[in-house]
Amino acid sequence: MRSRARGAGRAGFPPFRPGGGVGRHSVSWIDDLSPGFTGWRTWPATPNTALEVFGCRGLSAGPLALITAGVHGDEYEGPAAIFSLAQLLSPDRVRGTIIAVPVANPAAFAAGTRINPEDGCNLARTFPGNPKGGPSDQLAAAIFGELAAPADYVIDLHSGGVEYVFLPVAGFYGEPSSGNPSFQAARTFGLPALWQLPETGGVLSCEAWRHGKIAIGTEYLGAGQLSADGVRDYRNGIAACLAAWGVLISDPHVPKTPDVFTGDWELASASGIFTASCRIGDLVTKGTTLAVITGTRGQVLQEFVSTCDGVILGLRSKAYTRDTTWAVLVGKRITNIDEL
Repeated sequence: MRSRARGAGRAGFPPFRPGGGVGRHSVSWIDDLSPGFTGWRTWPATPNTALEVFGCRGLSAGPLALITAGVHGDEYEGPAAIFSLAQLLSPDRVRGTIIAVPVANPAAFAAGTRINPEDGCNLARTFPGNPKGGPSDQLAAAIFGELAAPADYVIDLHSGGVEYVFLPVAGFYGEPSSGNPSFQAARTFGLPALWQLPETGGVLSCEAWRHGKIAIGTEYLGAGQLSADGVRDYRNGIAACLAAWGVLISDPHVPKTPDVFTGDWELASASGIFTASCRIGDLVTKGTTLAVITGTRGQVLQEFVSTCDGVILGLRSKAYTRDTTWAVLVGKRITNIDEL
C-alpha cells in the first residue's frame, strides 16, 4: 500500500507536493472527480505512504463529507463499514461529494498496532500534522490539509482496538444542545449512547471541529475483534448523517433519545496485571472499586475507584498494563440537555 514514486500520481491523483498541510486547501484532485464518479483511487499522500480512497460525486453540487477509519491500525469496524457503504452508494443518490478513507494508517494496519511502527507515533494525536516532520506528521498533514480542511463534515470511526473495549458511543464536541451541530450529528448517528468528547489535541475529529467543521468521533467495542453489529451500526450511522446533511438523498432518520455522558479515561500509574471488577455498560456508584493493577508478587499497585455515579463506557481489555495507559472510563450522565 505504498508508493515511493515522486513523479506523476497514480490513478488520476496528483503527485505528492511538499509544503502541503493545513491552510493550503489544495483539493484539485477532489475537484477533478467528475459528476457521477464513484470508485476507488490510490492517493500518494506522502512520498512513502499511499492511501486507498473511495470517492462518490453526485450529479448535483453540494457539500463535501469526509469519513475516516483505521487511524489506529488495530480497529476494524470502521474500515469494514466503509467497505460495505461503498458498495451501496450511487451518484444519483448523492448531492456533493463523499470521500472515505478506510485505512488512514497503512503501516499500523499492516502491523496490527495502535501506533505507527515507522516512528512510534500515535497518528490520532498528531493532527493537523507537519509536512516537514516524520512519517506520522507528514501523513497527518496530508490527510488534514487535503481532505479534512476542504470538508464540510467529518466522521472519524474508531473502536477499542486490541487493548481496549468501548460501549458503543457517538462522540460530539461542545455542549449537548440542539443548537450544536456536532451534538445533533452524534445523535443522528443512532448509537444508544453519546459521549461529550474531551478536547484532546491531535485527534482528527477534534482538530476538524476546532477548524470549524461539523465533526464527530465514534467508538464501538474492540478487544481486537470485529463486531458484525458494529459494522452494521456504523454503516447505518454514516448513512443517517449523510442524509441529515443533505449529502445522501434518502428519507431522514429520526433518532431515539439517547443517554448522554461526559467523562475521560483514568490512567494507570503503575505497570502490572489489570483486573477489572466491572464490565462496559455497568452502572456504578461513587466509591465502587472498578479495577486493580497487581505487581509480580500479587501486591496491589493501584486501585481504581469510581469518583461519581455513572456508567462504564470504556475498559482496558489487555491484561498487562503499562503506566500512563488508559485503564477505565466512567461516564457521568448529563441530564440538563436543552430542547432534545
